Amino acid sequence: MAAMEEAAAAAATVSSLTSLAGFQLDRVLNQDARMHTASLLGSLPRSLTASAEEGSPRDAVILNIEKTHFSTDFYGAIGSDAAFARLANLGQNDIYTWLLAWLGTLTLGQSEGGEGPSRGADVKITLIRPVTETHILKYSAQDKYMVRETPEVYENVVRTWIESQPASRINWVYNILDKVKEKDSIIYEDADPQNGFIVSMAYSRSNPLTRSMMMPSPHCDQIVPDLKWDQRTLSSLYLVAIVHNRALRSLRDLTPQHLPLLKAVRDAAQRVAADRFGVHADRGPSVRCFLHYQPTHLHIHILHASFISHAGAIVGQAHLLDDVIDLLELGVDFGKRTLTYALGERHELWNVLEQARE
Repeated sequence: MAAMEEAAAAAATVSSLTSLAGFQLDRVLNQDARMHTASLLGSLPRSLTASAEEGSPRDAVILNIEKTHFSTDFYGAIGSDAAFARLANLGQNDIYTWLLAWLGTLTLGQSEGGEGPSRGADVKITLIRPVTETHILKYSAQDKYMVRETPEVYENVVRTWIESQPASRINWVYNILDKVKEKDSIIYEDADPQNGFIVSMAYSRSNPLTRSMMMPSPHCDQIVPDLKWDQRTLSSLYLVAIVHNRALRSLRDLTPQHLPLLKAVRDAAQRVAADRFGVHADRGPSVRCFLHYQPTHLHIHILHASFISHAGAIVGQAHLLDDVIDLLELGVDFGKRTLTYALGERHELWNVLEQARE
């Protein structure tokens, strides 16, 4: 019985492999770097015997590809030679280190010079070291609930909590602003201490493909892609703008006097997307800019308008920069608004709010 099962499994494997034999790629219809999916248009021969014959009949096909999840055995093997064939260090900022990893043998992926794999990395890793209990809770699976933060709750509870946070929690931000870390990944900067900002790209110094995509611009001095972007797929373009004004901690702190800053970020985002990455706005704005509330620090996320799967661009967390600008121009005081957002039950602020309700 075991022999029959093994034979059946072997036959199924052969059948699975031959079902894609002779596939020819026409073009990539769609791809999502964050969801690890792609839709490919191509063709397959109508018969296996004709797969090697030129001019044989072919059928147009679409392949929808999705990377599978890691196994528990793989998690246990991390740190041993069995997990990764090669690791590449992308850089480090404060407690964060970014790595690229290649799984399995490198034989098929060797570059002509024999200096490592020519194919793209299989895994992107963020190493956090050392970690605090806050980090552990942040990355743990947890239920989320909606918080209706009234101006009174903000003044009496949330603001006090924000002001109690140690500056060390956002050292990575100050390292970028002070150019202690990631200096060569800055794509654009306005150095004005009040209305200035940096747009930053985290992996550019270690990713030659990113450099090949970037073109000289007469408009921009320096910009940084966010660490969540693979820097290959333009439809998932992801940059981040960090303001120089360290007194600005969240959406609540924004007033009409900050309109020049916010408009400058919006204009620079579109200009940089076009000049550096070829994402033009011929038919309308092609980037989506938004702020998070609650944030760890006031910074503005810049995404390609087609990037719809980003987890941070959701209702209950993201506020469109255009909407913020419009509301400020209408005289809305964000300090007097009730803001509703989702918060995990293991988030430190959730526990603070729970205690305040008791």
